[in-house]
This record gives sequence, C-alpha cells and structure tokens, in this order.
Amino acid sequence: MSERSPATLGAYALAALIALFELAILWQALHPNVSDDYRAYYIDKTTTCLPQPVAANYTLGTELDFRSGGDDTRELRPCGWDGPAGDGMHSIGQTSRLRFAVGPAQNLTLMVELTGVTLPGPAQQRVLVSANGVDLGELMVKPAKTERFTIAIPADTVGDSGYLDVKFDYPDAISPGNRISNTYWRSVKLSILQLSPADPG
Repeated sequence: MSERSPATLGAYALAALIALFELAILWQALHPNVSDDYRAYYIDKTTTCLPQPVAANYTLGTELDFRSGGDDTRELRPCGWDGPAGDGMHSIGQTSRLRFAVGPAQNLTLMVELTGVTLPGPAQQRVLVSANGVDLGELMVKPAKTERFTIAIPADTVGDSGYLDVKFDYPDAISPGNRISNTYWRSVKLSILQLSPADPG
C-alpha cells in the first residue's frame, strides 16, 4: 500500500468530519428537540392550537364579555380563537385554549356562555372541557342557540402552578368550505365567561 501524503490524509479527515456533521443534522431532523406543543402542532399534527405566551392576568369573579366592543381578552387567549365578532368570539380549529392566573389552589367554578355555529353540520356540537390536563366534562351546544354552562373545577386541578389552562376540544367542528384546513374549522362562539371561587356552601 502506498504511503498517504499529509494532504490526502487531511482531505479524508475533513470528509469524515463533514459526514459526521451531516449525520448529526439528519439525527436532529428525525428527532427534533422541541416542546410538546410544537411537536403536536407542526410534527404530529394532533392539535390545531399552538399556544402563544400570554400574561393571563385575571381577577377571580370578573365576568368577561368576548363580543365586539367587550373586554380586551387577548392576554387570556393562547390560541384557537378568531374575533371578537358582534355576537361572540369564534372558535377556530378543533381546539381552543384560555389561560388564567388564579393564585393559590382552591375550588373554582367556570361559567361560559356559548352559541353553536349555523354552518351545515351536526344537530349539535360536543365541547369537551379540560383544565390543566384534567377532563371536566362534555357540553352540548346547538346551532344558533345560546346557553350558559357551569363547570366545577376542583382545587387539585389548579395545583401549585397558580395558573389554570382551560382547553375546549370540538370533535364535531365543521369545515366552512372545501379545501379549508382543519386549523380554520368552526364550532362555537364564546360570548361571556366568569371564573369564580366555588361557593363554600
């Protein structure tokens, strides 16, 4: 075997380094180190709602108006809402989220006023409600009908975080037109919301 020149050996070493670098990039592409929310939205596509940072400032007991001309609720809405409109804040996609700073853990009561959209679709919309990953129940909302719902939230749902992340899932969400991405499907309109300490009685 002929003796390799220093230049040849250097070229081989450089090629090996480049190959290792490209393998590392390929590994990162196949196994990206990203947050669970990023993965669910962009990679696994298991959600239509990618939460954005919000201040979440809220005074317990305050009734919020989500209709046009109502309260400024932008810093409570991480994702999944469009509007506000005259008759309420439209949900978009198959999931919507709200985030509240609620302080120490305590039993809470969530009141929401919802109206079903009038697009051609099912006779009613199922709305699955959860908070901080805990299932709280299922609401049934009919097209064009406005109803108020009250949901109990146990103190251990809040935990030590001091925040309550409320999620609404819409398994019956409706596409407003052909070839419309599911990130723009419609289900309900939110008009009024109040999160209060539970009545001790």
